[in-house]
Order: sequence, then C-alpha cells, then structure tokens
Amino acid sequence: MNKQLKALFFLMFFLSGLSALVYQTVWIRLAFAHFGVILPVMSVAISVFMLGLALGSWLGGKYIEKLSDKFKTSPLVFYACAECFIATGALTVPKLFGVSQNILFSAGQSDSTVYLFLSAAALTLSMLLWCLAMGVTFPFAVAYLKKLSIMKGKSFSFLYTANVIGALCGILFTTIIWVETFGFNKTLIIAGFSNILACITALIAYKIFNGKAARTDTEVFNFQSVNDSGSAKSKINLLILFITGFSCLGMEVSWTRAFAPVLGTMIYAYSFLLAGYMAATWLGAFLYRRDAAKNRVKSTGTLIFMLAVFAFFPILVNDPQIFKYNIKSLGQADNVYRYLLQVVLSIFPLCATLGYLTPSIIDEYSSGNEKLVGKSYAINVIGCILGPIAVSYFLLPALGAKTTLIILSVPYTLLFFIFIRKFRFINKIISSGLSVSVVGIAALYSNTYEVPFKNIPGRTQIIKRDSVATVVGMKNNANKFESQLLVNGMGITVLTTVTKLMAHLPLAFCKNEPKDALVICFGMGTTYRSLLSWDVNVTAVELTPSVVDMFGLYHDDAEEVLKNPNGEIIIDDGRRYLMRTNKKFDVITLGPPPPIEASSSGLLYSTEFYQAVKLRLKQDGILQQWLPAGLEHDTTVPVIRALTAEFKYVKIFIIPSGNGIFFIASNSPIEDFLPDKLVAKMPEKAVKDLMEWLDCEKNLQNTVQFIGLLSELSIDKILKFYNNDAVITDDKPYNEYFLLRRLGKNAKV
Repeated sequence: MNKQLKALFFLMFFLSGLSALVYQTVWIRLAFAHFGVILPVMSVAISVFMLGLALGSWLGGKYIEKLSDKFKTSPLVFYACAECFIATGALTVPKLFGVSQNILFSAGQSDSTVYLFLSAAALTLSMLLWCLAMGVTFPFAVAYLKKLSIMKGKSFSFLYTANVIGALCGILFTTIIWVETFGFNKTLIIAGFSNILACITALIAYKIFNGKAARTDTEVFNFQSVNDSGSAKSKINLLILFITGFSCLGMEVSWTRAFAPVLGTMIYAYSFLLAGYMAATWLGAFLYRRDAAKNRVKSTGTLIFMLAVFAFFPILVNDPQIFKYNIKSLGQADNVYRYLLQVVLSIFPLCATLGYLTPSIIDEYSSGNEKLVGKSYAINVIGCILGPIAVSYFLLPALGAKTTLIILSVPYTLLFFIFIRKFRFINKIISSGLSVSVVGIAALYSNTYEVPFKNIPGRTQIIKRDSVATVVGMKNNANKFESQLLVNGMGITVLTTVTKLMAHLPLAFCKNEPKDALVICFGMGTTYRSLLSWDVNVTAVELTPSVVDMFGLYHDDAEEVLKNPNGEIIIDDGRRYLMRTNKKFDVITLGPPPPIEASSSGLLYSTEFYQAVKLRLKQDGILQQWLPAGLEHDTTVPVIRALTAEFKYVKIFIIPSGNGIFFIASNSPIEDFLPDKLVAKMPEKAVKDLMEWLDCEKNLQNTVQFIGLLSELSIDKILKFYNNDAVITDDKPYNEYFLLRRLGKNAKV
C-alpha cells in the first residue's frame, strides 16, 4: 500500500512540476510580446512566480489544518482543488496579459520608471493567484502525509524530488517538442491537462487511502518535539535558505547575460542551460534521499564549503579570453552546442549541491510539519524573488555580469566561516586559502571585458551597461568599416552602405513626397542618419539605451545629427511603440535586427507584428525590412508568407554580395524597380549620403550603379520552388524553434 501511495504522490508532483515549468517558460515569452523584450520583464515575471510560491507555501502551511477541520475535508481534497484552479491559468493568464497591455499603452517608454512600475504591477496581478495556488501544493500534500508514518519526516524531499524531475521534463518537452509542434497556446493547454490529471490522481489517492490515513493518526510523530524553530541552528538554516534562493535565482538571470557571448541568444541555449540546472538539482535531491535512507546525510558545513568552491566555476568557464573564442563565428549554431556542454558542466556541481542542501535543510527544520515546511520553503522562495530584482535593476546595470556573479558567490564563502569551528585544523587552512582565492578572483575578473576579445592597439572600445543589456562599441581607428557594435557579446552590426540603403530605398519607392519615417532598431545609427538626409521627420525606436549612447563613437557628425529638430529617438520596444503610438508614417524601416534565430526575434517577423505595422502606415505607406539570411534559409519562406498574408504588394531584393534580403511591402501598388528613376527622386543630400562610403566599399562612381546591384526576385517562383507552408506567428515563432525539423532533415540526408 505504501508503495502505491508513494507512486501516486510522485505522479502528482511530477505533473505539477512539469506544468509549472511550462507556465513559467511560456508566460515569460508571452510577457515579452505584451510588455517588451527587456530583462526587467523577465525578472519581474520570475519574481512574481516565486512570490506566489512563497505566499502559497506560507499561507498553505499556516491554514491548511484549520481549513481541513472547518470543512471536515482532507488536505488532499484541497490539493486537488488547487491543481484544478491552476489549470484555469492556461487560458486566463494570457488573456490578462492582453488586457494589461492595452491599459499600459499610455504609460510611456519602456525605460521609464512609471512604465516599469506599472508593467510590474500588471504582471503581478495577471499571474499571482495561479502562482499562489502552485505554492500551496507542498504544504497541503505534507499535511496529508504527516498522518502516515511512511515518510518519517522526509516528505518534503520526496515531493521536491518528484517536482524537480517534472520541471526538467517540462522545460525539455516545451522547448524541443511542444512549442515547435503545437505552438504556445496549445502547449499551455497541455500544461492545464497535466494539472487536471494531478487533480484526478489526488482524488484517487484520497478515495483509496483516506480511511487508512484516519486509522494511522495515533502513529503521528510529535513534530514540535523534534524541532525547535527558535534555536540558533534553525535561524542559521533559515538564513541559508534565503541566501541560496537569492543567489541561485540571481545567478540564473546573470547567466542569461553572461553566457550570451559563449552560447549565443537562441532559445535552446537558455533552455538547455536551465535543463542542466534542473538535472543537477534532481541529482542533488536524489543523492540526499539516498543518504537519508542510510542515515549518512552530509553536514551543512560540508555542503556550504562545496558551494563556496563551486560558485566560482561558471565565472572561470565564462571567460572568453581563456578559451579564445572566434569572434566571427561566435553565437552561430555550430558553435553553440560545442560550448553548451562546457557551460552546463560549469554550473552542474553548484546546482547539484544546492539540490542536496535545500531539501536536507527543510527536512531537518520541519521534520514533516506542514507549517514549518511552508515557512522554510517560503523563506527560500523570498530569496528567489529578491535575487532577480536586485540583479536586473541594480547589480547588472551598475557592475556587469561578471562582477555580479562574483558578488552572488561571495556569501557562500562567508557562510562557510559560520561552520568553520566544526572542521579540523587542516580545513581551517583550506578555508583561509579559499577566502584569499575569492579576493584574488574578484580582483582579477571584476575589470575584465564582457566581450570575446582583448583590447587591440588602434581600436577605441567603450562599454556601457543598463537594465536591458551590456553594450560594447568598438571602433577601428585605422579602418572604420571594421568597427563593431556588440550587445551582450553578440555582434549586431557594422558600418556599411547596406544600412543606408534601408533608408533610401523605401523612401524612393514612396508615391508621394514622404514627410514622416520610423526606424525600428537604432544600431549604429546609420539608417537614422540617412533618413534625416531627406529632410523628413524621423522617429527612431531603440530598446537598449546604451546602444544610442554609442552613436558618437561611429559618426563624426553625431552631435549635429542629434540636434536635428526633425529627429526624435525613443527608448522603447519597437513593437510596443507601434501599438501605443497614434502617429502614422510614410515609411517604417527595420534596421539590423538581432540574429534571425535569437530568442523573441520572431516578434519582429510575425503576422501580428505586420498587423501592428499596417496600423501605423499612411495610405500609401511603405514597409522596409531586412532579413539577414539567404533564400535557402528555412526561415525565409515563412517570413515571406507572413508578409504576404498582411500586405497585398511585396517586393523582394537581394544583393549579389550576400548581405541578406530586402523586403518592400505596401497595401498600395509599388512602382516598378527602375534604379535611375528611384535615384532621380532622391534629394541632393540623400544622394551625397548614399555615396559617402561607396568609393571605399564598392569602388562605384554613382548611386544608380549601386542601386542597380539589387536583383528583384519573383515571390511566386520562390514560394513554388521552396515548398514550405509555414508562417511565422506569435503563437508559433518558426524561426526560434527549429530543432525537430532540422534533426529530421539531417536524418533524411
């Protein structure tokens, strides 16, 4: 009977953990779509998730016994009700995001204090109730299990282990299979069904074993006698739980930025990193359960010592100067998986130790008492709430990823000194050496560059940080065309006439004299600068404030351009700006976007994005978009299909030199491509701007000759030749999730 009951509870918490990670993964992505692709949005979403778990854990542990007595109902029935309520979040939370988005359109730019506060409030109100329901599941289950003698006060670690395994499966299934196959909405429905199945499993367990549970009440341990919650040791345990929660979730946010130069920005890199975290946590919990069964659990002091050492592994591994990464290929798919194992192994020892430490401390502190389980788990989760907030809003903008990771690692060394008296003399020597090493590592790495290269003579390099990203501007003083702009270690753009063409080509295609233009993605500012040469009103929208700050590094006339009364630069998510502004434009042009497969980049290629663009174009308005890929790339046709689904007229151009694809789209007929006619429409200042670098780059003598390099392609022939019916939508971002189809393609080959 005991084995059957354990199996049912294992299944319940496996399903609960699986659905929780599905919700967390998908809700964060949907939050990006509604509130902007900025790090504070991710941090707040994670913090709200953890806040709900903390409140639910504390309130559930405190009141479940009273609720059970008042309604004369088993805690397991309340658990089943909680799982049933969580399932409703699969449909409700996305709807609340949409309502909140509409309310926040008038809240200003995404870097404003007002917007950040209101978006945090909106995320909290949209998610909190369902996250709170997730939090009550642990104390509700423990309250039922404490009536049985089978767990011997170790019920939390048993449920925790099942929950972590479910979470691991949740992140892997979501990332590798479900989103690519079904899309976000149907993936949420799968999570909802998991909650319903957990609810049914709980009711089955209640029906089968409730009578037996009632007869074993006389076997209940005196939990209060085995735990003194006011003792010094208990207070230290609670402090450890808070610190580990704070540092662990803070590190997770920091890893997102710090590992970008190593792993790139693809969703798989982050998801596999999180999966490695979960797998290590499960291994730690498994080893604790094994040791507990044999009464040989490792001491807290030993585990803290291990954490003090392992916490610095990711910092060492992440140093690009040690491993000599290739700048040109950095972040490409063939390199991502090469470095992924290396990074996962760097965090594995730390996460496995935390997976061992957390359930062991909670089991020791609570001894199976649901109130103390709720309290201790809540304190751990409160640390998980504050960690991402402190990192995103304060530490990363001020200090950068490397120093932030060092700061988050140091508390483990300090904690170790609390336990040093329990160790032999030799270990005191080791700990002293450890503290010296901490200081040495901090001094060595606090000033290292968050870019994959060392300073090179003849180059000017500037590093700026904000809540969105770490931005590196690098100018080659000998050859400015080798200058680069890097965001979170990823090369975004260079100085090239191609980015000038992104301004001049769509303006030249305008039927009437253009008056207003919008550029999304500021980059080096080349497209913005070129648009102003037409003497039109130009609005530039850039997500990262520090990117705009680099403008003066690349252009000698930057100060003059910034003073131009026709220009305005707005710090905001480009898509969110389209939805909240009332302005209309003759031209909307997208400068160099993130890498085509970058996480959340699908929000700039989806049908919903093009619908937002249509709302802000004048009657004969033109959209210009550059796709940094060739026709053979499996994302190109889905982008074409998304464009043609929303625009009646679309032209496609390629540059023979292989600089990607230009799209010109409108809902009014677009004139034929005649280079001399297009150039004739350009003002003298615009012609001069386009010719500025041509002699250096192309050795061309006139603008007609340069524009003539463009080759127009037939959309019908492309769609017929490349048989691909996929369309990029917000629900199915085809460009971001591709692993299954590419594995299948390779298998066929």
